Amino acid sequence: MDKKEFLREQFITLRDEAKATKARLFWILALGLFGVPLITYLAENAERCQFLSPMIPYLVIVLLVMFLAEQNALMRAGRYVREQIEPNVGHSPGWEAWLETSPMLRLMDKHLFAVFTLVFFAYYFMSIGFAIQTLWSEVGRDSAFVGWLIGAAVTYAIGGVWGVFTLLHHWRTVTTTRGENEEKGQRDTGSCGS
Repeated sequence: MDKKEFLREQFITLRDEAKATKARLFWILALGLFGVPLITYLAENAERCQFLSPMIPYLVIVLLVMFLAEQNALMRAGRYVREQIEPNVGHSPGWEAWLETSPMLRLMDKHLFAVFTLVFFAYYFMSIGFAIQTLWSEVGRDSAFVGWLIGAAVTYAIGGVWGVFTLLHHWRTVTTTRGENEEKGQRDTGSCGS
């Protein structure tokens, strides 16, 4: 297999991976946007599901991390295409390089990512409130639930802090295909080129 054929096969594989990642992102978002409210409704209104509410914050934080991981995989594939495939094909700029020529070209991607992240965090904190309220009402009936309430509150706090730090740490890698050094160079020179 020669170099051109190898690059072509890599590009096709990465394009297929990007399509699959987009499909997984859609299902994660659908599950988050519609599934979490449905599960919350069931937990509140179904007689045998009241103990489901303390589990909902964990579901939301897992969905948030899955969303971050899929978005990161998508950008990582794009970065590989931009850095390893496009320069070796001879057609410049390629799609990924062109997208990174101006911050405005990725602005909608960043806004969409930010909106869904905010929604997931809103769901996280609302589900925590609902779970604490449920556990608090159980403490009123049986003081043995105090340990469950304290344990849940501590793990929810840890999950929230961890989620925020994970988001801040990975913000750049999930919103651009540029590396840290490239962004620093762009800020230093004031250019908008890739």
